[in-house]
Amino acid sequence: MLERERHRLIVKLTNERSIIALSDLVDMLDASEATIRRDIAALDRNGELRRVRGGAEALRPRHQHQLAGVPFAMSRDVNVAQKEAIAREAAMLIEDGMSVILNAGSTTFELARLLRGRSLDVLTNSFSIASELLSARPGCRVTIPSGTVYPEHNIILSSFEHDGTESFAGEILFMSCYGLGRAGATEMDPLIARAAQKLVRRAERVVVLADSSKLRMRSSMLVAPLEDIDIVITDSGAGEAEIALLRSLCPDVRVMEAAAGGKASAMRSTS
Repeated sequence: MLERERHRLIVKLTNERSIIALSDLVDMLDASEATIRRDIAALDRNGELRRVRGGAEALRPRHQHQLAGVPFAMSRDVNVAQKEAIAREAAMLIEDGMSVILNAGSTTFELARLLRGRSLDVLTNSFSIASELLSARPGCRVTIPSGTVYPEHNIILSSFEHDGTESFAGEILFMSCYGLGRAGATEMDPLIARAAQKLVRRAERVVVLADSSKLRMRSSMLVAPLEDIDIVITDSGAGEAEIALLRSLCPDVRVMEAAAGGKASAMRSTS
């Protein structure tokens, strides 16, 4: 990524969140810590943001809580072919007439694109997924929870226990996550983690859609331990040790192939 583009994204993310950690910028921009430190220092000198200990602060901080994690628009552009391949495998688990839960995320959004026009009863906390499913006629019946809309992550979240999700009985939940490892599926933000936990409680089966980059991400916000996950679908970019660990704790792990050219290729699944 060119320096000019990095600077533009750093200013944009800082303004959206009011304050952002150095470690978050390193993860989001796939740059070294030293590079991001130099970028922040340069932007501070130019009067575009304020350098603070461990990160950067907007010149005009917002008062709304900003969620931790990678914004939806940025996440959608990462590992696209892998996410398409994972979504295609996930779609094969769904039959018309099922009650399905789709947690907000870029991989679950790819799944939603494959479900347009299907006869399904869907609960989702993503307004981008809801819009995608409702754009086809005939199509899904879509339920969304009550709460606050966070446009950066395309998600609807509530601080209250009763947000409408407690009345939905899902046969299967498809869940993206920030990271997936020995502890299980994790998220970066406590509000997002809490919302995902509520959805896990509403489903008979839990399917985690995690491209291989998620197997190297870690967070302390646990959503679901591996023992409570029925199926993991990832891609062949995962290492053998990572796959072996998942299989030691999850009964069904599927590894999909994706073409390097940007489109999902013929896929293989190994359980």
